[in-house]
Amino acid sequence: MIREIQFEDGRRKLAEGIKSLCRVLSCEGQILVNGTYSFSAAEVAGTLEGRDLYVNQGIRLAAAAIGEINQTAGCGTGESARMANQLLSYCEKKAAAGISPVLLAKEIKLAANALEAYVIHNAVPATDESVDLVEEITNDRETAQMVIEGAKEGELVVKDSMYADTRLEITRGMRLDGSLSVGTEGTVTDVLVLIVKTPITSFASLYPLLQKTEPQNLLILADGIEGEALTLLNANIKQNRIHVRAMKAPGMGRRKDDILEDAAVYADTVVFDGIYPCSLEDISPAMLGRVKMVTAAGSYTVMEGNPDSSRTVRRTQTIMERIRDPQTNYYDKQKLRERIAGLMGCVPVIYAGGYTTVQAKEEKRRIESAVAYYQTIKQYGLLKKEDLNRFLAGSEAERFLSESMKQSFKKEEISAYLLILMIQKICGLIVMWLTTGAVMVSTGYDREDLELIKSGVDIERLRG
Repeated sequence: MIREIQFEDGRRKLAEGIKSLCRVLSCEGQILVNGTYSFSAAEVAGTLEGRDLYVNQGIRLAAAAIGEINQTAGCGTGESARMANQLLSYCEKKAAAGISPVLLAKEIKLAANALEAYVIHNAVPATDESVDLVEEITNDRETAQMVIEGAKEGELVVKDSMYADTRLEITRGMRLDGSLSVGTEGTVTDVLVLIVKTPITSFASLYPLLQKTEPQNLLILADGIEGEALTLLNANIKQNRIHVRAMKAPGMGRRKDDILEDAAVYADTVVFDGIYPCSLEDISPAMLGRVKMVTAAGSYTVMEGNPDSSRTVRRTQTIMERIRDPQTNYYDKQKLRERIAGLMGCVPVIYAGGYTTVQAKEEKRRIESAVAYYQTIKQYGLLKKEDLNRFLAGSEAERFLSESMKQSFKKEEISAYLLILMIQKICGLIVMWLTTGAVMVSTGYDREDLELIKSGVDIERLRG
């Protein structure tokens, strides 16, 4: 088969692309991209791409690895870029000296595993005095205090604010966004809860249940309250015949279904659909959920139930497993954390504000990074920079990897989770470049060659 590009040439161009991005991201501070300052690997990568497809591929691979580190740990863009640049230069020199790329890749993998195990074993818990570490990301001590205070209360959520000031708001109970369709605002205690995943249009289907539950308070959470049901419910409430509050379930599509299921678990009931487990006419008060208190405000409603029940704990654990799944993207993780906050009965929210849309967007991005960073250091701890000096390297690759990590950081305390991510993602990027990277952009290898390379066979040596 005629080769249109040599293996070494493709690998060299990939390295050129990786280095070009890492050199820019290694700079201190933010980078001006299309008129706005940014430290996003993806945004910077888009401006660096040129006509050479192979160089562009290297830029994109590096941006994907570094961007994932930043999104997950909340920081580490500059550190990851410096480490990738140093490790790539080291591997280029070794490959030029005649060492097999496959053998070198194996040494990098072994070194990464040894260093990762060392970081996990020597990490120490973070103290409550970590405000200085968070302040380096938020650039504001008051905002850093909000992050720490909110994270102590539960799963902290960051949302856009309608005002210029950034503020922390803590809600006790499960918060359901949206105004009431039926009933008046206020607080009621000892409330029965009916959750329906379909729109309620018939008052006759609800009437038997209303007779059984009177004079107790009832909260209805449904896909919608429409037509005859909406008109007659409001009319009976005005005449004080029934004590009902009803609202449309927040969210859309799958997210709406998840919120309904969460609310059912929190209130210790099930989601009815008019057929399963029975029709609305056959629902008994014993089948309904129950919460201690319901507070209806203008734009949201809060239920205070039992966050410590076994059903709630199991569902929270299931959601946490999805958050830890590497396949879960950053946006979905934020939504999953919102659900956990509701199930835990405490919803701390930081509303990121700004005088302009650009300022508010930038403020939200910084706070999200600070929240991600603080959550990781509380869960995985910190590693002191001096502890890396005590790492006993057993090979040249281990010694160089640990040294490049020390040179990449300027702080005396480092997030253990950030270190682990850097080891995994950056070493994975370099190993891919050493073995199959050039094949990804090369038209000179057939399917059999690719399978051999993935198996660890040095194709170049075989062909030579």
